[in-house]
Amino acid sequence: MIEQLVDPSRPENIERLRGLQVFAVLDPVQLAEAVRLTRIRKYGPGETIIREGEYDHWIYFLIKGRVRVSYGGVEICRLKNHGDVFGEMGIIDGSPRSASIEALAETLCLAVDASFMDRLEESERVSAQAKVYRVLAEYALGKLRDVNERIAKAHNTKDGPLKRVMFKHLD
Repeated sequence: MIEQLVDPSRPENIERLRGLQVFAVLDPVQLAEAVRLTRIRKYGPGETIIREGEYDHWIYFLIKGRVRVSYGGVEICRLKNHGDVFGEMGIIDGSPRSASIEALAETLCLAVDASFMDRLEESERVSAQAKVYRVLAEYALGKLRDVNERIAKAHNTKDGPLKRVMFKHLD
């Protein structure tokens, strides 16, 4: 991994960050602290970005590249869109990482140290937490809806294995 600081003195950097929903909701003081603890990280193919079961305080935004999300060694999905978020669940609830994330190609991420909120004055901290957690919850709910849709599709396949396991109690 190669890491570079984001220069908060450059207005174009601030404007680019404001293009991401989680930064767009922050006031100038909150945004300045977030930018101070933000890094651009470059990963090569096969490099692990997040390891399942570990604790950390980083949330990631995909700038370019592709990553694989796996749980227990099983691929769950792949992310490839600019602005895709990962690492948000552990930030919301303080749990260890629930999945591993691996770069599939050369990948560029914006890594935000979520502890920036803890460094704010109390009134700013409460406000920032409410704003950031709401955005992250909306994103996590979008992922949950996608999973529900995939489960429903798998359920509707003719006697698929998921149907036999997940809906056995309904028969």
